[in-house]
Amino acid sequence: MRSYILFASLVLFLASCDTPKSLTKKGQKFMEKELYADACQQYFRALDKQADYIEAKEGLREAGQRQINFYLDDFFKARNFGNQRKAIYHYRDAFFLQEKINRYSVRVEIPQTYTTDYNQLVDQYVETTYLEAMAFLEEENFSESEKRLKEIALLKPNYKDVDKLKDVATFEPIYRQANDFLVAEKFRSAYYEFEKIPSSYKETKSRQELALQTGLFTIAVIPFDNASNKKGGESAISALIIDGLMNLNNPFIKLVDRQLTNTFIDEQIMGMSGQVSEGTVAQAGELIGAKVLLTGKLVNFSKQQKPIQETISKGWLEKKIRKYDAEKESHYYETVYDKIKYSEFHGSNSIQVGFQFQLISVESSEILLTKLININKSDAVDYAKSSYNYNNIVPGNWRWPSKNSPSDVINNSYIEKRALKSLFKGKKNLKSVDELANEAYVDIAKDVCRKINNYNPENE
Repeated sequence: MRSYILFASLVLFLASCDTPKSLTKKGQKFMEKELYADACQQYFRALDKQADYIEAKEGLREAGQRQINFYLDDFFKARNFGNQRKAIYHYRDAFFLQEKINRYSVRVEIPQTYTTDYNQLVDQYVETTYLEAMAFLEEENFSESEKRLKEIALLKPNYKDVDKLKDVATFEPIYRQANDFLVAEKFRSAYYEFEKIPSSYKETKSRQELALQTGLFTIAVIPFDNASNKKGGESAISALIIDGLMNLNNPFIKLVDRQLTNTFIDEQIMGMSGQVSEGTVAQAGELIGAKVLLTGKLVNFSKQQKPIQETISKGWLEKKIRKYDAEKESHYYETVYDKIKYSEFHGSNSIQVGFQFQLISVESSEILLTKLININKSDAVDYAKSSYNYNNIVPGNWRWPSKNSPSDVINNSYIEKRALKSLFKGKKNLKSVDELANEAYVDIAKDVCRKINNYNPENE
């Protein structure tokens, strides 16, 4: 991190060393090598730092005029050789450089004769290019037509009906592709193609709405079943899935009102297992306006709990005692260790949840999408507590609290002391089984919503 800061500081320092004077000198060196465009860039930088720096202005005037003269020479040559397009862009290079230089209150010239020749050239070129664009448009070669129309709009804005024709060349192939998707009943593909076109183009708005309405994937969420011993789990998952589906950024997914679903789909429609009876799927779906039914079952729920248990551990309290050395006539510190006890706590909770969902077609009773989702969640705590300052506690063991023993051990290595400190800093709150269950339900709901969102019936 320190090396990065030093490097960044060095870069800033070097950048700050580029004074108007030093930049002007760089420009002069480019001038000596007849690299006038590069010289201009240095003078621009100098004037950006000090707008009234005279030497930079004078250098920019000379370098800019010479570079513009080069562009104009190229313009003249290209025009004489009959290359209209090349000539036009050489003049434009000169024109835009002149505009930029003028912004620094430095005057450079483009002779009027060049401007007159350029305007005549542009008129001829644009007219020819317009005829080419029209021909390509009639041939329905939209890409070539679009290329030419965009260039005309660049060179002569508002020329004839170029803006309108450019829209046709750009949007018509997309519009036709979208309509082809619509005819092929690929409604999602059609919708997203229409999305690329302004809604005002032809019948884009109404056709896109048609694609959306026709391709709408209306889902009725059937009350989930619970085959586990965890009460309420299926309802929690159902609520999370419904909330997730409602918040999807997918215009084609729409949920049927839950109250309407419950009104028409009662216990007689579902079997004891929670699966929708094939003979009643179409009837139920038609009643509530659903294309698919989403069913689910909490298949299993198991838990393992190890409540937090306290164990008493032996250790040492490290102390520094100040003593006096009479011979040396100075004080010193001696490390001593007192025998102490501290508490360690260990506990864990874990769960395993199994959930299966099915997406069933109302029209055919076919299972379109199904998955058994298994989620494992666990949490554990391992920490220590003491009334002493844990920074002074050293791990180890001792036999008797009031007298020493050869078996007493003080583990005062850096690694062992750091491990004990980490234990004292350990997290102390153990997530409950219900908290872990809620996390699992959220993961299950996200997985279900993701799979439904990614499911495209047009690809089946």
